[in-house]
Amino acid sequence: MARTLGLPRFAAGLAGISFAVSLAAACGGSDGVDEPDASSHPDGRAPDGESPDAGGPDARLPDSASPDADAASIDGGHADADAGGHADADAGMLDADGGSSEAGEMDGTVIDAGSADAEAGLDASLDADGSPSDAQGEAEAHADSEAGAFDSGTSSLMQSLFTAAPFVVLGGATVTNSGTSTVLIGNVGTTGPSITGLTGPPFQPSGTTDINNAVASQAVTDLGTAYTSLTGQACSPANHLTGLDLGGMTLAPGVYCFTSSAGQIAATTLTFDAKGDPNAVWIIQVATALTIMNNTTAVVINGPPSLACRIFWATGTAATVNGNSVFLGNILASSQTSLLTGTTVSPGRAFGISAGVTLLSNTVSAAACP
Repeated sequence: MARTLGLPRFAAGLAGISFAVSLAAACGGSDGVDEPDASSHPDGRAPDGESPDAGGPDARLPDSASPDADAASIDGGHADADAGGHADADAGMLDADGGSSEAGEMDGTVIDAGSADAEAGLDASLDADGSPSDAQGEAEAHADSEAGAFDSGTSSLMQSLFTAAPFVVLGGATVTNSGTSTVLIGNVGTTGPSITGLTGPPFQPSGTTDINNAVASQAVTDLGTAYTSLTGQACSPANHLTGLDLGGMTLAPGVYCFTSSAGQIAATTLTFDAKGDPNAVWIIQVATALTIMNNTTAVVINGPPSLACRIFWATGTAATVNGNSVFLGNILASSQTSLLTGTTVSPGRAFGISAGVTLLSNTVSAAACP
């Protein structure tokens, strides 16, 4: 129920107050009493110095009738307002014992619009600047009051790949392609001695080929920096997935971890649920090897497919995606990454930091990534 404030009741005999108000005060009641003429005081308010206690006989509204915590506080600083943090009060009007007061429009604004969760019953208490001080109002994901987009709170996890970002395949040793139908949309590089089985532009890859030069060296160094950052992100106990099959899982944005190996069984689907967050990020930390079996699928739901660019796989040893699988995200294997016949990683990238990358008639594309 909206909280209301009574109009001021002034002591009998105060100059400028109408006879009807004086009579009501003398009788000890305010119901049904006409509002005092605003012209009785130059600014239409009770004289300064009177008590702001809405329950007292000399009550008055705070200056300008807005919830300015620097001038006055409403109910000890709490805006109860139907537990939703909104100043309902009959569409922004203060209910003055059955009447309405234009001064109660609270400057036409709504207190804490959209940040208090009415169903959760969060108490949106106001601090000195009128903003919610209750930590619950900022905990967990919440709705963006302007755009209406869900905020998973994971945007800060987004890891820059630095100079490695333009590469779709990059290794610390030889990059080898054995397939005739490999499609690589982006650059390919290595700090090893060679790249084999790729013809370069205008065929494959679509971008540049950097072999053991300064560009490749810096990109591999940046991969190491990104890997260290990814594996250093905190993983909550609820997101420890050791021993569980990735197949059939639905992962909300966040950090997930395996203290040993991780895998996905054949002909299953791994779902990344963005929950409507355009800035969703997923980090999957695998202490040893990642193995994705044949004919598996990965999908992004409740968000554009390009959000796969914000999926990061950080594996402690090798990463292997077996044949005819549809995989998503950036694979940062500390050693070797292998993609077997017919596998697609799009959007995504395949990196082998200390070893190389093996390709076999694959499609790897980061064209959808910013």
